[in-house]
Amino acid sequence: MKNVNYQNILQRSLLSSAVAVAGLAITGNTVAAQLEEVVVTAQKRSQSANDVGITINAFTGEQLKDFGVLTAEDIAMMTPGLTVNETAATGVPLYSIRGVGFQDYSTAASSTVGIYFDEIAMPYTVMTRGLVFDTERVEVLKGPQGDLYGRNTTAGQINFISNKPTRELEAGVSASYGNFSTYEVEGFASGGNELVQGRVAFKTSQSNEGWQKSTTRDDELGEKDVSALRGIVNFDPTDTLRLQLTAHYVTDKSENKANAVFSGTEVGLGEFSNPYTPLEEYLLPTGSNFGQTPPWYASDDSQAADWTNSYTSPITGKTFDIRPQRDNQLTGFAARLEWDVAGTTVTSITGYNEFERVEANDWDGGFYTDSSNINTTDLKVFSQELRIAGETGNLNWIAGLYYSTDEMDEYYHYFMADSVFGFGSIPWGVDQFAATPILELDTKYEQETDSAAVFGHIEWQFTDTLRLTLGARYTEEERDWAGCTFVAEDGSLGNFLNAQFGASLGPGDCGTINDNPDSPNYIFSVIGTPDVNDAFQVFKETIETDRWMGKIGLDYALTDDVLLYGMISEGFKSGGFNGANSNTTQQLQPYKEEKLTSYEIGAKATLLDGSMQLNAATFFYDYRDKQEQDISVTFVGNISGLTNVPESEIMGAEMDMQWLPSDRLSVNLGVAWLDTEVKKWNAVDPAASAWPVTVRRDVSGIELAQAPEWAYTAMVSYQWPVAQGLMMEVAGDVSFTDDTTGGIDPENSTEDYTLFNARLGLGPDSGQWRALLWARNLTDEDYYPAAYTGGNGPYVRSYGMPRTYGITLSYNTGR
Repeated sequence: MKNVNYQNILQRSLLSSAVAVAGLAITGNTVAAQLEEVVVTAQKRSQSANDVGITINAFTGEQLKDFGVLTAEDIAMMTPGLTVNETAATGVPLYSIRGVGFQDYSTAASSTVGIYFDEIAMPYTVMTRGLVFDTERVEVLKGPQGDLYGRNTTAGQINFISNKPTRELEAGVSASYGNFSTYEVEGFASGGNELVQGRVAFKTSQSNEGWQKSTTRDDELGEKDVSALRGIVNFDPTDTLRLQLTAHYVTDKSENKANAVFSGTEVGLGEFSNPYTPLEEYLLPTGSNFGQTPPWYASDDSQAADWTNSYTSPITGKTFDIRPQRDNQLTGFAARLEWDVAGTTVTSITGYNEFERVEANDWDGGFYTDSSNINTTDLKVFSQELRIAGETGNLNWIAGLYYSTDEMDEYYHYFMADSVFGFGSIPWGVDQFAATPILELDTKYEQETDSAAVFGHIEWQFTDTLRLTLGARYTEEERDWAGCTFVAEDGSLGNFLNAQFGASLGPGDCGTINDNPDSPNYIFSVIGTPDVNDAFQVFKETIETDRWMGKIGLDYALTDDVLLYGMISEGFKSGGFNGANSNTTQQLQPYKEEKLTSYEIGAKATLLDGSMQLNAATFFYDYRDKQEQDISVTFVGNISGLTNVPESEIMGAEMDMQWLPSDRLSVNLGVAWLDTEVKKWNAVDPAASAWPVTVRRDVSGIELAQAPEWAYTAMVSYQWPVAQGLMMEVAGDVSFTDDTTGGIDPENSTEDYTLFNARLGLGPDSGQWRALLWARNLTDEDYYPAAYTGGNGPYVRSYGMPRTYGITLSYNTGR
């Protein structure tokens, strides 16, 4: 990475400047300001964040804008302990909190991190990539939330809360322009009366200039075209009845990011996972460029990458547009009804979201076609929550029912002509595939999930200083799955299987081999018979889960300003299926549910006459049957698989601080430390395994993937008057993420990186308008939050954005 020394100097300077300026503010006898109270709804009712005995990171909408947050994924920049990465180019972001994450790239995989928009769950992360806009606040809840939240998760929750309609007429607009010809426009209008209030908000982000440059030709990638619209209407027919209706729409026709290839020797592996064309021109003695470094290899330049724009089948003559891009739409509706009756509040929350996409991605980081895909997805999610809450003496209580159902249809068209399983087999002398190379695959699956739960939550203030929290949730879930990798229109997969097994498969036939010895259609039972085609069949399975989970917590108010708390909580995440290309039915066997028990103690202290909030927590996780990537041993080789890790442990500590040394200066700091270890796991040994024999190795003692040991963020902001009624503001922030090991896959490891942002703003002290100059990734750090095997052959890295800068102008009539 470049500028390392400069970054370290700048990092130390920023932190030491915060202390120095704060010291000047105090020694100058400046009166300390008081922090505003942060109100959260983490426990389904409004509470001060300082009075809730759980770990929460809360951010206002203004903070999100200042940090340049565009999507849910960007919240990781602000939250130590939260990471977002990917393990393939399939358009599926992977969230982890405190090392608890599921590194599966399948669209159908539910996340360990629950993501909610106005209390409506988005159970599949592919649905969450729309714009974040007109947001009141974001709450990141860390640790299993085993009672109040609808879709079972083990890592925690991220809650996005939108700004709500107002009775007073109010409107606002902001416009930004930055490098790479990027512009953004966001606006809202709100108003009403005592009976009806409405709010409409929109945002668009556009760029007609790519930020990635092809390493082999004059081509750019990275144009943006994404827009979002939300409307909210409140009806207050009586003092006791409230109805809120919401509709939203997101359309995204942006270009996707491409990968950069790196040599596996950098992480102790061979140069590549499998050979591919045109690598032979550089690595084989007969190659025209033998001994030279392939020009598409990474050069530690975040803007350097490569990709494929089109593929023409040599068999059908059909041309496919496979340039990395997406055409995605999310449409949603929600209804929230609240009724105050007999001293209680009955709440009904109904949500429906439909997500459709056609998305092309390039895994392999090259102009060749080792691994590219087009995903066509149709996803529908419905949820209904009904709860009743009240206060009885020293008790606050909530009880409720939850139901959700979703349907997913996924068509995954895969291109692999230049892989070792395709034409790459010829120069590399792999005779098994040279005669009948596999060029295209059609993977299709359907998944239906029904989940129902009953839950309860009690907070008992049994003395002036002690509060007991009890929560429980019982969930029943059923998931039906049916899928197969079919012979594509070119027939190449069928040609290969027919040559190997004497079958007669054609386009549209299932090509997944039944390798279950207990099945009557086991491949070795029917091979050589007229029934051999019966060994290739759609895999169908249903898994059911029913489980209790819950929590018990004790809060102790040491003083009016200091809260000590302890919590034992339990969560689980239900099992699922492998949505990757499949060669055998054993590869598609479901993985089991995972379970996590958390033990956490913490403190929340309001100090220095209300000018400082200091929170700290330490925790220990007993993690059982963690869902994780592994190798699946198949007829065509060792390919993508999923499994459960029997035993793991995580321990860590976190601290965050907000401090106002004066009414002009603010300092924020957040730090997270993690120590993770797999205690028991016999993973597949890819070097010793060959179908149908699977050899395992003991990998106990390794760290979990996506679990950086250290992460922190720090922000300093200072404002001062420059003219009558005008204020100038200068701010800077830094975020650091430690390196990761990649778990059992060294190619998934990442290096540590540090990012700096800076802002200079001018506006009246009323906040009615603001002009802001900003720069993000100020030092132009070349960093990659994700790395993995790029499909079949190369190892690739997915780089973050280079330095961006621009100006934002905003105006709000309500201030």
